[in-house]
Amino acid sequence: MKIEYLPYLRKKVGHDLVLSVGLSVLVVDKERNLVLLEKRADNGLYSLPGGSIDLGEKVLDGARRELLEETGIEVGPMELFLILSGEDGRLSYPNGDVTEYCDLIFLSYVDASRVQPRPDWESTFVGFVPFDRLPPAEEFLRGTYRILRKYLSGDHSLEID
Repeated sequence: MKIEYLPYLRKKVGHDLVLSVGLSVLVVDKERNLVLLEKRADNGLYSLPGGSIDLGEKVLDGARRELLEETGIEVGPMELFLILSGEDGRLSYPNGDVTEYCDLIFLSYVDASRVQPRPDWESTFVGFVPFDRLPPAEEFLRGTYRILRKYLSGDHSLEID
């Protein structure tokens, strides 16, 4: 049985600090040198599409679900690209919730001309952006710019932080 984990947990602990597994997908069009970004509605920062795993959910299923929910895009193969953990993964939400994430970031390639990204209620923008025209680093959610720099460096090996 799959249960939306964070709402379930928040009913028990309120706004207190909790640990959760975050799932994000770095969606890249290699031919056009584009990356899929979203601009979050809650804080106005750019990030990769993603969210949290639910109870009873497999990691890859959760990553695909979050990507589909937030962008309307389905992707093919995904590879684990980066695992981020520790206090740098702490996020405070406008409603007072505080969550520290262990983030699993996956990499997937698409042909951007064949997909139509669309924002859901959590985003004010979802679309492909040229890597050479990324917003400034301070306009990104914690950790996101690091992920993009790693990809652009040509280091596509799995890194565990």
